[in-house]
Amino acid sequence: MTTAEDLYARYQEALYPGDLRDVPPGWMDIVDRYFEVVAPLMADTGYEVVTASELAGGLDWTWTSPLSCMTEKRHQTMDEQDVLLELRSYHTCSACGRPGVGWASGRTIVTACEEHGVGERIVDGKPLVRRTPHGVVRYDAAVDGLVAVPPEDV
Repeated sequence: MTTAEDLYARYQEALYPGDLRDVPPGWMDIVDRYFEVVAPLMADTGYEVVTASELAGGLDWTWTSPLSCMTEKRHQTMDEQDVLLELRSYHTCSACGRPGVGWASGRTIVTACEEHGVGERIVDGKPLVRRTPHGVVRYDAAVDGLVAVPPEDV
């Protein structure tokens, strides 16, 4: 399993020590996949992670970069990668990185596999979707990517 230290060493220009301190270990692999795309795209732009932590079962992730560096291609790719990272987190156990689902224990919601799930499993008949500037999408684990959803199905 990928560690935060691995990511700090691999993406020195994009990550500062401590940026990932609040990201659970099971999500380091999905953060690595995010940076495989984002790090080369945002090289020499002043890209910085602002928020990286677990929030209500998903990865709360925000970043900043000077507006002068943001081309249309960068905006479009970053929008897609940000949504993909967030939706991957809702399908990945935060403890071990295996496929996961939502679990509720009191006021706490986490994404976990059967082994790490605590409390009551959250069962929802509709897939989690996100509206983006380019349409409505959902995460498809089989292709590890975003799939367009007709807006009327939301």
